[in-house]
Amino acid sequence: MNKKNKNCSLVEALDYKNEDVIFRFTKIFNVTEEEALHIFEQTKKWLWLCSKSVTKEIDIFLFIDDSLLIIDEMWHNFMLFSKDYNSYCFDKFGFFIHHQPTTKRESEKWELNKKANMKNYFENLKKQYNIIYDFLGRETLVIWYNDLANEYTKEKIKLIYK
Repeated sequence: MNKKNKNCSLVEALDYKNEDVIFRFTKIFNVTEEEALHIFEQTKKWLWLCSKSVTKEIDIFLFIDDSLLIIDEMWHNFMLFSKDYNSYCFDKFGFFIHHQPTTKRESEKWELNKKANMKNYFENLKKQYNIIYDFLGRETLVIWYNDLANEYTKEKIKLIYK
């Protein structure tokens, strides 16, 4: 792999600030600046963890499920500031972290064998919980899969979208 891993610490990944990312997020979602800052902090944790997956420090394909949708929204928002996002990725990780949504083909394949895929989904989700716990701690796992999951459901995100 031609990824130049800078192996930045979580602290280094989190020390990045961008008021424009926060400002835009509060303009498209009815959230406070404090909430947006919290979501951005969680998004930077997600990106740091993704960097570990890209470099194979962890052997798992990380995925965004419904619990993490608000992190995904912030990630989309951050990526729109493409120069800033690119600089962040290269400065912190040494490579660009791509966002790869589910394709039409992948969705169709999923539907063909939904029962088996649901079993795999829950096995992979358990692995993802363990990785999050091991690398980011219990507090982050609870924030992502309890606090954010309950506060920012699909329905709530639709309601707070301006």
